[in-house]
Amino acid sequence: MTERFPDLEIYLLKGTPDAIRDWLSQTFNDVTDVKVSDEHCHWQVAGMDVFLNVNAEKNFSSLWFKQNKTPWNTDLELARAAYSGLSTEIRCSDSGWQESEGEASSGGWIKLNSNGEKPFNWQ
Repeated sequence: MTERFPDLEIYLLKGTPDAIRDWLSQTFNDVTDVKVSDEHCHWQVAGMDVFLNVNAEKNFSSLWFKQNKTPWNTDLELARAAYSGLSTEIRCSDSGWQESEGEASSGGWIKLNSNGEKPFNWQ
C-alpha cells in the first residue's frame, strides 16, 4: 500500500492561474477564491487550502495542496492527474518528505510530458 502524503506539491511548466483554477473546478467542483493575483493564488478547494506560486522556479509554477484530502496519495499521483487534465509538463519529487532529513528522501524528481514519465535530476 502506498503511503499517503500529508500534503502534495507539483510543478507545472508555465502554469497559469486561469488554467489551473479551471482544472481544479473540473476535478473538485468546489473551488472558492481566497486571494488571487497574477503571481500568487490561494483557493479553498473541497475543504483544503491550495496555493499557486506562478514563478516558483524559472518557467515552472508550484501548486501546493496544504492538506491532502484529495483522491491522490502521492505527488506522483497528483502529477499524473494534472498532466492528464492540463497537458503541460509536470514535475514532482519522486518520494515523500522526511522532516528529519530536511529534503526529499532520495532527492530525485519525476518529469511527465509528451515523451512519457521519466526520473531526472533537477538542479
